[in-house]
Amino acid sequence: MDINQFDDLRPYEGKEIQMAIQRLISNPLTYQILDFVYPEMDQSDIKEMLLSIESTEQFQTDVSAPAFKVVAQKTTNGLTFTNMDAIQKGVPYVFLSNHRDIILDSALLNVSLLEMGYDTTQIAIGDNLLGNSIIEDIVRLNKSFIVHRNATPKEMLLISRRLSNYIRKTITEDQQSIWLAHKEGRSKDGDDRTASGLLKMLAVSSDQPIWRSLKDLNILPTVVSYEYDPCDLFKANELLMKDEFGAYEKGDGEDYQSAMKGLTGHKGRINIAVGEGLTDRLSALQHVDQRNEQVRMLSAEIDRQMHSRYKLWPTNFIAYDLLNGGSEFSEHYNRIQRITFNNYLRGRVIKLMVNRRKILKSDAFRKQAREVLLSMYANPVKNKLEADKLRPLGEGLSEDLREQETASHGSI
Repeated sequence: MDINQFDDLRPYEGKEIQMAIQRLISNPLTYQILDFVYPEMDQSDIKEMLLSIESTEQFQTDVSAPAFKVVAQKTTNGLTFTNMDAIQKGVPYVFLSNHRDIILDSALLNVSLLEMGYDTTQIAIGDNLLGNSIIEDIVRLNKSFIVHRNATPKEMLLISRRLSNYIRKTITEDQQSIWLAHKEGRSKDGDDRTASGLLKMLAVSSDQPIWRSLKDLNILPTVVSYEYDPCDLFKANELLMKDEFGAYEKGDGEDYQSAMKGLTGHKGRINIAVGEGLTDRLSALQHVDQRNEQVRMLSAEIDRQMHSRYKLWPTNFIAYDLLNGGSEFSEHYNRIQRITFNNYLRGRVIKLMVNRRKILKSDAFRKQAREVLLSMYANPVKNKLEADKLRPLGEGLSEDLREQETASHGSI
């Protein structure tokens, strides 16, 4: 494998774009997919729209952004933003984001960037989500690049290095931003944690120390929060099966079903927030000797920013109080909201019980399913409470290091 050759993972370019467009307009599934967001357009209108596309940027601007805007209008109660003025025009970023929805996390960020006059991002997408050729054509037209996952450990080393090289080239040479999930797969339990392996992957494309290597990538912690997760039933089912049987194997087409449910299901309100960036804070890590400790501290800082900037909704506060049997956050919701969420929760539990009645005992399952769903919504509150107690990376680090040195050598 040539770790500096990216043709099979990068977005389409040149003649590949028109070849992909021709494949799309000849596939009936294209019109079925687009019917949800463009119901007023017939096949000839959609064909004309697609044939006008000449670049991936134009595909995002003219096709996908309006489509996702319609999705937001149909399935949400509003989209808000926090700290977006921290984004500088003309500066390419790695938007390192928590991951809740297969498609919308990155799509809504790009819609937001377009509306504010910023350039859109390239989007990392796992090859496990490319169930057929039409999906690959759509995502690579939409400025997505492919993250290959199913490989041997030896192959993964080369794949990781090539991916790292591609991301670095995209940021430092092509001057294009990237959206990247902060760990593999979505957060099923609402507990967003950055994978240390991902940070190591990002740094492996440089011979510099990890803190210096990552500075060049302009990493910007990004967090999206949904008032209601339309895929909570899928996620809860997976968590329950893992708890009961130790593992869970997804059925054929399950990722596609989750993606479609995430698009079409009701989400309530959505907020997208960005952090303060890591470029200035990474220098603090040069005083930490062990590389693994540097990565741990950086992961903790990314998590701190995500958790502290996570927009909490009444559903989160209600779930936390219900899970803990109290009313600590009752000022953040009213009685009607609590009743509404309780009824919503009851319906989800019943659906889980119906789906699994032949496998699991219903007497214990009801309580277990309820706790899993409550934890999913309550964990962001728990994480925010903990994050608010933490110091940002670099603040007080010199004092901490002196204390460690004194402890290891003894006091005089």
